[in-house]
Amino acid sequence: MDTIATNYDATATSDDGSCTFGLVGGAWYSDSAIVDIHAVVTYGGMIMMDSTWTEIQYATGSMVEKIKFWDNGDFKEWDYYNNLTDSGTWVLIGNIITATTDTVISYEMITITKTNQSHKFTGNDTFTEDGADYVIDYEGERFSNRNENGFTSNNTNQRKRNTSFINKRKLINSIKF
Repeated sequence: MDTIATNYDATATSDDGSCTFGLVGGAWYSDSAIVDIHAVVTYGGMIMMDSTWTEIQYATGSMVEKIKFWDNGDFKEWDYYNNLTDSGTWVLIGNIITATTDTVISYEMITITKTNQSHKFTGNDTFTEDGADYVIDYEGERFSNRNENGFTSNNTNQRKRNTSFINKRKLINSIKF
């Protein structure tokens, strides 16, 4: 009987508890993530840092991201201020979500209910800053909550970015040499 259930039946007259849920319906708000990070920084071919650590990230205040998935395979992501930050397509095969923007990211769905979901992710990022080469591998699990009513978006300050689970500026500042 629940309209956002993947097995919604408009003719149902009583809730038998058999509702199943997917990504479509309402909007997802990031809540937290546990991320294992391995970073190697080289400068002129010399290893300046080779370190591994775990971050627990909480999406509070302006760190909250919102994402909405549509039946037609499109998705959009907004920041805390409701500015569109990313958009693309998605497909779910088994428990693997593949999201395509200017990059392709795969997520392994762990749980999904009417009100929350969690997924595992892996990725890497490489970049050069101030002559130092950064190679960062990360993996973790992200947790999100669903708002069945969605949210209002603001496209006036649209910007395109590569989705990343790490804050590059924070990382660079923490390992300046």
